[in-house]
Amino acid sequence: MHNIEEKPKIKVAGCFLEHDGRFLILQRCPGKSQGGKWGLPAGRVEQGETERDAVIREIREETGFSIPLEKLEFLQEIVFEFPQKTTDFFVYRVRLGSRFKVSLELQEHQACAWVTGEECYARDDLINGVHGLLEKTGYA
Repeated sequence: MHNIEEKPKIKVAGCFLEHDGRFLILQRCPGKSQGGKWGLPAGRVEQGETERDAVIREIREETGFSIPLEKLEFLQEIVFEFPQKTTDFFVYRVRLGSRFKVSLELQEHQACAWVTGEECYARDDLINGVHGLLEKTGYA
């Protein structure tokens, strides 16, 4: 009998910050995991934190924008099986009245862009899983 080691399972929360048919994507810094690749504002759910709290914290940390809790809309939970880990991704959306000035956390991200679902899906430099996320949420 072989012991099959279980892959680590992590919980991540991310958000479509949407305005006028476009949403915000961020480009990771070169020294980071998947450096240079693009994805939604997102991050790991910390111990003792709810998914909603995590996505609000991550958006504030990564963009400088504070989301009112009542604007946060849960879309779905998507499980990604990667070779090294399983990622349980909680997807949210916020419909914005206008775009905000993004204040990047420069240790994490080096650029941002407002894109349509089609523009985002056409990219070949997305973080692992983003194409699947766009398909499953209907943005592709």
